[in-house]
Amino acid sequence: MTANSTNYNTWRLLKSDPLDGPENMAIDEAILERKKGGHSLSTLRLYSWRRPYCSYGYGQKLDPALRAFCEQQQIGLVRRPTGGGFVMHVREITFSVIFSRRDLQRSRALVEYYRIVSECLQQALIRLGLTVCLEEKVATAKGPASFCFSQPTKYDLMVQNRKICGSAQRRYRDTILQQGSLILDYQPLPGFWDQAGGVRQFAGRPIDNAEISQAIEQSFAERLGLRFVETGLTPEEKILAEKLVAEKYGQESWNFPELFEVINDQRN
Repeated sequence: MTANSTNYNTWRLLKSDPLDGPENMAIDEAILERKKGGHSLSTLRLYSWRRPYCSYGYGQKLDPALRAFCEQQQIGLVRRPTGGGFVMHVREITFSVIFSRRDLQRSRALVEYYRIVSECLQQALIRLGLTVCLEEKVATAKGPASFCFSQPTKYDLMVQNRKICGSAQRRYRDTILQQGSLILDYQPLPGFWDQAGGVRQFAGRPIDNAEISQAIEQSFAERLGLRFVETGLTPEEKILAEKLVAEKYGQESWNFPELFEVINDQRN
């Protein structure tokens, strides 16, 4: 599949089977790399995890106590290609949005694209019956163990002062990757979810993953004027994802370096 150079309203909807952390991160980056070269459609990807995983931002240092906790609890650890804090991936829907600025026919600051994606998710949750607002305060998590859901930041999704959705972004020239986590069921995990809430906690009725996924798809389509084509990865994306698992996300040197230095790829 190649991107349509004249119709920027056609996007791919990709629903992935549960995968391990390195595979999930590698797929997102593979789509991003192919999109940068104009070889892939803009993509909304909805996915989950084969087992509990903690992901953390590309610029974070992994706190030794947190690493020990995760290893003791058999929780996987993986570094994301995007920024942000520590996220526990369990009982949630994870999403990624990969697009270029021209695909939305807008030229905006990065934070505005973040807001646009958050508004799509907000509309999805409103469709499901929740009263959701966007966090307007600017806050930056600090400290050796910065947990994404312990502190709301600008344009996170809030219900009754509880954060139910957060995301992080990375830009490569005019191509953007935004990864996010929508909590379905709140769990009292100290640190990870200190100010969090879950969709089912506030929905007031039974609600399954399929209904939530459909609401997300419909809201993106309506809010951005999109037509989705549901399909899988291209052969080229699969090959690149496998390469990234082997050479990057599955490597100790990427996930657990003794002294991690943020790598800024000057080619991007």
